[in-house]
Amino acid sequence: MIRDRIRELVVHNPMLVEITRFRRRYFTFSSGNSMNSVILSLVLICYAGLVLVVADNRDGMDPTILVHLEMILLTLFAPMMLYGSIAGERERRSWDLLLAAPITKSQIVAGKFMGAMAALGIAFGLFQIPILIAATGDRDTNWYHLFVASLVALSFLLLVCALTIFFSARVKRGLMALGAVLGLLTMGLIVAPAFLTMAATADHGGADPTMFLHPTYVLSQLSIRPRINYSDKTGDAVVSTLTWGWPQILVYIALTLTLLAWASNTLNFAENEVKFLPQGDKNARS
Repeated sequence: MIRDRIRELVVHNPMLVEITRFRRRYFTFSSGNSMNSVILSLVLICYAGLVLVVADNRDGMDPTILVHLEMILLTLFAPMMLYGSIAGERERRSWDLLLAAPITKSQIVAGKFMGAMAALGIAFGLFQIPILIAATGDRDTNWYHLFVASLVALSFLLLVCALTIFFSARVKRGLMALGAVLGLLTMGLIVAPAFLTMAATADHGGADPTMFLHPTYVLSQLSIRPRINYSDKTGDAVVSTLTWGWPQILVYIALTLTLLAWASNTLNFAENEVKFLPQGDKNARS
């Protein structure tokens, strides 16, 4: 049952064509879209400059800082790629084509998600080059902590993509989805933590409980203990990653799957009716 479901969504999903579409749109030079070519050229120039700067200063650069930068940039870029994933289909009047195609709602959501992640995966992989340069330049680098930090950044990126698809499926206009996602990220990552941190510091002398799922705080915790002397067998590395790292990764992945399932189960194909709650339509495709 589970194997058949995976084949339907991953192997035999017609919406996997989205992978090619995202790749061609964001990672190829197209004569038909000169603006994308200019933007891609500027991004590649900035990337080359980053690699050169890191290579020149690799002896004194904390690789976790680059993981922070990677997560922030891709977190901002992901909503801009996906805000029109479903709402944009309605705006372009191409939704009827999806209705006529022999595909399910789950395949549509999974295809959009995998298409975006394939494109973002290229950027994520390219970012590993300067991170590895900085890590190899520091002889005290804790590679296990660096690996967990990268997984934290990747899992949070998955969550942002799922959140964007969810809002894109729930609203009628793509820009509404983009505003909702960016607003929620601003509130959740900047505004609310600022107030919670002040309250927790005043009451308990620390902000750890309130910042448990904050990705940048988790990464900062991993960089606080990057150098462990394994010869003393203290087990500090295992304890720290079981508190800051793996729990957040698992929660981010669970939230990602929940949002994707919610977007799929509540997706309403009617262009003039978009609601958050399931409609209970027995004739709707699952």
